[in-house]
Amino acid sequence: MKQAVIVCHRGASLVAPENTIASLEKAIDIGADVVEFDVRPSRDGVLYVIHDAEVDRTTNGTGRIAEMTAADIDALDAGSWFGSEFAGERVPRLDAFLDTCRGRIATYVEIKEGDPAEIRDMLAVRGMLEDAWTFSFDQAIRAEARAKVPDLKRMVLFMHVGSVDRAVAQDAQILEFHHDNVEEQLVVSAKEAGLITQMFYAGDDRAVFEKAVRCGVEQMNIDHVDVFRSVERELMTPV
Repeated sequence: MKQAVIVCHRGASLVAPENTIASLEKAIDIGADVVEFDVRPSRDGVLYVIHDAEVDRTTNGTGRIAEMTAADIDALDAGSWFGSEFAGERVPRLDAFLDTCRGRIATYVEIKEGDPAEIRDMLAVRGMLEDAWTFSFDQAIRAEARAKVPDLKRMVLFMHVGSVDRAVAQDAQILEFHHDNVEEQLVVSAKEAGLITQMFYAGDDRAVFEKAVRCGVEQMNIDHVDVFRSVERELMTPV
């Protein structure tokens, strides 16, 4: 049994404000293999790492990212909401975020809004394309990525495609399951088809993690890394 690749969801978001350089650094500190993060452009076309369409939840500002200039966004505090020790943490520009990742951790870019080709080029110029992949809940963005940037690996969700065959037909490289649809035979079939298997789970139920390990899921997109590794160690330790 091989240890799963750890994908830190929005960085190490349990110990630092999500989608910030601080959460990225914490993800690296805890030994994550990949950082997952979200991307949106400002009104003047600068790409930022942030999940929500509005800045209200994770900064001291209000308003929609798409209606704010880069100068507006750069002035926001994206850390104080999480803890006083993170006061002054900024909403990272994508270029600065990638510069911090380079040579230290692989990247999974969820495109909330933005041009897949621009993101691909930003990865390529840094030599990061080989270890990166992308996904979007926006069907139009998924189609655009497939058509315009075939060399940027793409992930699809099992709940969207419904079968391994459809994932292959969409030229995906990674197939992501959730705790309510992951099954051992599906994971085996996906691997046999040449897909990398991944599971997203934001919770900390040890039974869910145990099922993922027993199914042989190769990558875990999670928040509770310590709990997962504990379960994994228990199952991998010879009796």
